[in-house]
Amino acid sequence: MPFTGQPHIHNLDLGANIATPRFQNFSLTAFVLSGHDENFLEWASARIILSTIDLVWRPTGRVRTELIYDHQQVNRRTDGSLVALTRVPRFKVEYQLSRAVFLRFVGQYTSNTVDSLRDGSRTNDPILLRNPVTGTFTRSAASTSNVFRVDWLFSYRPVPGTVIFAGYGSTFDDPSPFRFRALARTVDGFFVKLSYLFRA
Repeated sequence: MPFTGQPHIHNLDLGANIATPRFQNFSLTAFVLSGHDENFLEWASARIILSTIDLVWRPTGRVRTELIYDHQQVNRRTDGSLVALTRVPRFKVEYQLSRAVFLRFVGQYTSNTVDSLRDGSRTNDPILLRNPVTGTFTRSAASTSNVFRVDWLFSYRPVPGTVIFAGYGSTFDDPSPFRFRALARTVDGFFVKLSYLFRA
């Protein structure tokens, strides 16, 4: 049976946003949206939760930290089962060691979970995906991925117009979300960038 989905999906969402003033050492913004909205993966109505929290803390004039958390969740309205869940916490620290030396660290964890898709709005049959090369159809399989990424940056600017950047980044796979017990390194990267301003 070909998949057609629903002709119309009626949405009703409620959202809220809060933000503190930008204090000298602290600021916070938060946003949440919840309600009935599209389940784009199965083209059906779903219960969704979208939220973002952004916390900035500046303990001193040289140190700046920021914590961001993004949450996206889609549940079927028919039985409440999970369709997709994405969670992304991101932590950044910047340190101005001196006028010329700057350090930055960024750590980000991306956890994705997607259920095996089905035509929940009509037949409840599994959704099949066509291989464009062979023409065969296979059932959409459930999938999970948990990726942890760290990036380091060193910057040295002795005089305006002359700067040296050196950075390192590494990506790890985590078998279980947010466990950090059996991380497997998959990608490493180094870079150096030099910039010099010639004055005539």
